[in-house]
Formats: sequence, structure tokens, C-alpha cells
Amino acid sequence: MSVTRTRPRAPRDLPPPLRLLAVSLLLATGAARAATQAPAASGSPATGSSYVNVGKVSATSRALNTLDGTPTKKQIFKSTQSVKVIGKRQMSVAGPANGAAQALAVAPGVNVMAEGNTGAPRASISINGMKTGWGNIAGNANDGTVMVTFDGVPMIDPAYTVWQASEIPQLSLISAMSVTYGPGYAVNRWYNNIGGAINFAPLQPANHASATIGAFAGSFATWGTDFNIQTGKLGDGWSGVVAGGVTRADGNYLHGYGFDNPSKNHAYYAKFRKTFHGGHVSFGAYDARSESYRPLPIPVTPNANVTVNGVNPSTGAVNPGPLYSQQTTGFYTTLPYSEYWKQSVVSTELLYSRYVDRIASNITMHNLIWYRWGHREHLHYDNYGNNNNVLDQYYYTTSDTYGDKLYFDIRAPYNDVSVGGYWLNSKYASLLEFYNPSLPAQYAYGPNAGTNATVNGQSVNYSLALPSHYHDSYLYMTDLAAFIQDDIQPIRSLRITPGIRLVSFQTNFVNNASSMFPINVADLIGTNGDGTGGNNAPNSSTTFNEIEPSIGINWQATKVLALYANYSTGYKAPAGATGTYAHLLASSLAPQKSAQYQVGLKGYIRHDGLLNNAAFGANYYNLSDTNEIIPIPVVSHLYSLFASGSSRFSGVNIYAEDDPIYTLHVFANLSFERAVYSQYTTPSGGSYNGLPVSNVPAQTANVGLFYEMYRHGVVYTPSIWWQYTGPQDIYNNNTNAPTRQKLPAFGIWNASLKVAIGHSDLGAHVHRVDIDFGVYNVLNKQYNAYEYISSGGYYGVAGELLGEPGAPRAYEVSLSTKF
Repeated sequence: MSVTRTRPRAPRDLPPPLRLLAVSLLLATGAARAATQAPAASGSPATGSSYVNVGKVSATSRALNTLDGTPTKKQIFKSTQSVKVIGKRQMSVAGPANGAAQALAVAPGVNVMAEGNTGAPRASISINGMKTGWGNIAGNANDGTVMVTFDGVPMIDPAYTVWQASEIPQLSLISAMSVTYGPGYAVNRWYNNIGGAINFAPLQPANHASATIGAFAGSFATWGTDFNIQTGKLGDGWSGVVAGGVTRADGNYLHGYGFDNPSKNHAYYAKFRKTFHGGHVSFGAYDARSESYRPLPIPVTPNANVTVNGVNPSTGAVNPGPLYSQQTTGFYTTLPYSEYWKQSVVSTELLYSRYVDRIASNITMHNLIWYRWGHREHLHYDNYGNNNNVLDQYYYTTSDTYGDKLYFDIRAPYNDVSVGGYWLNSKYASLLEFYNPSLPAQYAYGPNAGTNATVNGQSVNYSLALPSHYHDSYLYMTDLAAFIQDDIQPIRSLRITPGIRLVSFQTNFVNNASSMFPINVADLIGTNGDGTGGNNAPNSSTTFNEIEPSIGINWQATKVLALYANYSTGYKAPAGATGTYAHLLASSLAPQKSAQYQVGLKGYIRHDGLLNNAAFGANYYNLSDTNEIIPIPVVSHLYSLFASGSSRFSGVNIYAEDDPIYTLHVFANLSFERAVYSQYTTPSGGSYNGLPVSNVPAQTANVGLFYEMYRHGVVYTPSIWWQYTGPQDIYNNNTNAPTRQKLPAFGIWNASLKVAIGHSDLGAHVHRVDIDFGVYNVLNKQYNAYEYISSGGYYGVAGELLGEPGAPRAYEVSLSTKF
């Protein structure tokens, strides 16, 4: 049943960005050498700057910097923004096999829905209702509105703006994650921060050499290995870290009829840093690839017209067999491989260099240059029978992005300013086609529409070279931004942070269908991606220039309690990349805009009785998102339907964590949210204003504890945590509209035990051995993590409720050794 692929891999535009990167690296290295040899600037410390403190945000960066390191609790307490940091301990609740998405679920206001039990499958992530991720796209009006960075470097292609969690499938090389709610400071923003931001901080070079290797195994034939090597000081200020991991799951909790929907992934990372008097220069590289099979959503209840054997593609008659649903064939049972399969491949390659230098006693220069290559590929086989003309799907996209960000921190009495900007160039290439090689090709339009086609006088069937539905295009983008971020502290207890950004989004859409599919276009065979025949979507260009003001205030009412508020606006280029420009007139497009304000309180207590390193807070937020482009999936052909809308999100986030005694760590997060469409218009003009935004839980919560026990040199750490997702309104793909129908709430209990054996029991060269045993969904609760009402594209029954089940009980055990 596999599809033979003959199309060559799309070319990468590597030479220009690689030349740019190489030149910049040489310049940075030269500058570092010069800085090492030059006399110190007046007033600079004799032993270097605070930037040498690996992994922590620079103390000289007054406006909280969430990109160059991990903010501390005290720094977050003093900032005017809402920021949550997830450290290694809380990240561990995801387990060794899972990736970025599952670990983010412990942050307040964050909701995650993943399609499998490792870091490879797709996932949808939302922060206060604003989303990113390709999983479960039906009704996701606010997708692509969360910025994601790795070590402060953008991981999202500017054209599509949707990030996939499987780009970070290995948590072992991540030291912490920071979540910013709302657009945030001007100095920290990139090109789609309108709903929030996530920065994954990888392991950083350390002063002392060490090595760690690990392995794990678990349910659903899951296993993997990981490692990290710290070089320590190499001389002349250099140090480095190399890390990576591999995971394979030969099965999945979604399985059926001999096919277990396997997955695999890997990620590798390296970074080398040279510190010098007043700053540092570093060079980083990251590579990741994930492959997984995505089963179809499962009918929740049985229907006489839906069996595991599908329908006759010629007559439409139902093939006899067991009725297919969660109630009849099994809650986690998917279709046979002979009926349906879809493989998703996601790859990322990242090269970057960061240069920081205190060029004067009160001025620090920052420069970041990067190059990213991204790739998605779908291989799709649908033999269920309802869509015989789209038996096979081939989808191949690549994105090349390179750019530079330069800014200066300027310290003055009572006032600290960050001023600078960035530019980037991006090319997004999209190729998508459907075909059935057993069907004769037909003319789709013109006087011969509906009759069998001939090529050079010969009858032909559809093929990869002559598909029934096709799309091929490029979207070139240039993004520019200039910003000023001020930090005013007129008195010790008061901080005011006004900022402003000038942004420019420049696009150039090129319809390449006539070059890639010359016979289709010339002879009107098949349907182009804009829903018509031929090459109708014209080449087009757009330029959007916008101003983004922001301001924040933090008043430290007492030594341990602060009140804060902020307001910000943000813009991003129209969503959807080439699909948007292929289906909609460029003249009708406008940047998506958010405007948000927050008010709240936060506290930080270093030590006071049972409050030790304690952080707590609560805030109210209100965010307006306008100019939304909402894609509506159409199974039978390329995506060609879009709704439009504007929505408002409001709610409360509450968080707390504490070490009440030396051996106990507790954390809790609670969120309440209301999300409503101010305006929602279907492709046919139907209005659904005032209905709730789909797939946004009314509440989310999690609470957990870690308790350490010491016995004869061995540390035992049992932990338990509970994850709750409240009811959420689902989407109706049949009416192309939101609904008030609810997906029920669900809560999941999890537990683990960590055993740490110290150096004294292991010999001279082994410093520590950790053994972890985890049980996830301890009570084996059956629940659907996602549901929607079908238009009948998959199973031929319009109005049917389809669901994607969350994971059942699973076990994992891991072993890690540090040398």
C-alpha cells in the first residue's frame, strides 16, 4: 500500500545564509580576540561581566530578558510582565519519552493536546487560548500566535508561523523553559508574539567537565537513549557542551488490526562559548527530526454506515464488518493499515552565533545571527472509500530563514534603555498533491469537463506527476523591526517599562503550479489549490507597516509583594503562508493584531518559616485578537475554505510553588478563562458572533509535590501530581462554525519514584546514578482529549462526533549515570 515517491527533494537555498553566517562568525571571533587583547573599558569589572554566569539572565538587563537565559524567581518578581519558568524538576513530570509539549502542561493557562506517547507526534499548545501546533486544527482560530525560540533563536518560519512541538522531541538537552503571557517586552519580541512566547533554554557550557548518559524504556514498546558532555574549561576562555538523544516507539496507545502507529525521533545540540573581558561569543547548532503516524479521529458512537472495512469506492455501499466506534471496536482502536495511514515528518536544523560585549562602562552590545532550515512532509493513504480521488497525498514543505538582531543596553541614572532591531529573510516552499493511480485522469474545467483526459493522444491515469488536486508555490518574506525598550526606576520600589516597536512585514507570493504541473495547468486536468482549474491564483506582493506600543508598571508594595500591570499591542503577518495567498486576494489581507492588558500581584519570599524560595501570584488578563484567518479542513481536496473572525480572551491565572521544608517541594497552578468570538463569519457568509472560541478549556489546573528521603547515602524522591482540563466547546466542521457543545472535563493522576545513588557508593569516576520509575494516568481513566463534529469527509456521515482519546495508563523506567 505504500506510495512510490519520485519527486526529488526540494532544493535548499543554503549558500547565501551559510556565507552570511560564516562571515559573521569570523567577525565575531575577531571581535572576541580584539576584546580579549584590548584594555578594559573604564568601570568594567576586572574579571569579566555577569554574562559569564551561564544560564542566568544578565543582571545588567533591566527589562527582563527571557531570551538569553533563564529568569530567576526574583527577576520575575521585579518585572512588569507575567512570566513562568519551568525547571528541570517540574519538567520531569512529562517522563523521559515525551517532548516539549507534555512538559509545558504544568504552566498556568497552558493547555496541551498531543497525538501520541513520545515527543514525535504532533501536538497543539495554547497559552491563555492563543495557540500553536498542527494537531487538531479544526476550529483553531488563533493558531500561530505564540512565538517559540530555542536558546533565544526563532524556531518558527515567518510565513506559516505555526510551530510543531516535535521540533523539540528530547527534553534531556533542555535545562528550563520560560513562558511569557502576552506580547511581552519589545526587546524580547520576534514576529508572532501576539499571544505569548515560549523559550527553550538548552544546557549551557559549564566550568567543570562532566558527562551523563541515560536510557529508558516503557509502555507501547517505547525506548530511548540520551547523553550530554560538558567539556569544562578548554583554555583561552573556551568551554562547550554537546548533547542529544534518540527515542523510538514501536507502538502507540492508538493501535488497531496489526498496525501500531510507530514513531521515532532524534535531537542533537552543541554549543561552544568563549568568554572574554566584558562579554562572550558563542556558536550553537541544533538538529532534530521526528517521524510519526497520525491515526484518524475515532467515531464516539456507532453508526450503521461506518464499519472498519469502509465503503465501496465505486458504489458507495457500506462494506460489511464490525461497526467502527469507541463503543464497539475499542476506545483506542484505529483503522487497519490497509484502510488508512498518515505519516508526518518534521525536521529542523539551526545554526546561530551570539556576541555580547560591554563596549563602554554603561553600554553593552548584543548581536545574534542565525540560520534555520525547516521541513514538513506528509505521506497519506486513504482507502476508506469515501474520497476515492484522493487515495494518496504527498505534502512537502521547506523553509529557509536567516537574519540578524542587533541591540544595545544603555545604563543611565534611574533609566535603562535597550535600543536596536532585527531583519530576516525567509523562503517558504509548499508542494501538495492528491491522486489515485487507479483512476483515469479527467478534465476538471472547460468544454470537456468530466471526461477522461488524454496526453499526447494516450489515455492516462492520475499520478504524482499528474495529480487530481495540486498546489505548488513560494512565499518570500522580509521582516524588519526597530525597537526602544525603556526601564525607568525613579524610586527603588517602582519600575515603569514603556516600549515601542516599528515592524514591517513584506511578502512576495509566487504561484509555481504552471512550472511544477505544466500538463495539469495547460490542459485543465485536476483542480488547483485555489479551488479552480489552471493557474488562477496570481503572483502578489504585500507590505504591512505597523507600530506596537507597550507599557508596564511594577510597584513593590512590600519587600515580598508587588502589584503590577501592563498593556501591549502586537502584530503578525496574515496567517497560513502560501495557502492564504493561494485562496484569498492579497488586497483583502491585513496583519493579525492583538491588544492585551494584565493586572496582578506577585510575591517572592526567600526564607520565612515554611516559605522557602517561594513564588506566588495571580493576574487578570484581557486580550483582543482581530483579523483572524481561520482554516477549515476539507478532506476531499486541498484546503480552500477560510472563515474570518475576531475574538476576546479573558481570565485569571494563579500559581504558587514553595519548599516548606528542606525535603519537600510543592507547586500548584489554576486558571479560569472565557473566550468568545466578537465576530465570526463562515465562508458562505453565515454569522456566529458571540459564540465561544473552540478548544479553549474553561479551567485548567495542576498540583504536585516532590518529597526527598535520605537512607544510607541514597536519596529517594517519590512524587505525585494531578493534571486537570476543564470543559471546552467543540467545533462543528459540518457547519464551519463554533458551537456550545462541550467536551467533558477530565483529570489525570500521575506518580513517580526517583532513586539517586551518590558518589561515595559508586567509585572514583561515577558521580551519581539516578533510577526513575513513573506511572502516568495511574487510575487508567478513559477520556477524549479532543472532539469535533465531522462534515463526513472521513467516514461519510455528516454530523458525526469524532474523538481523539488521551493516553491510558503507561509505565516508564529510566537509568541515568553522571561521570
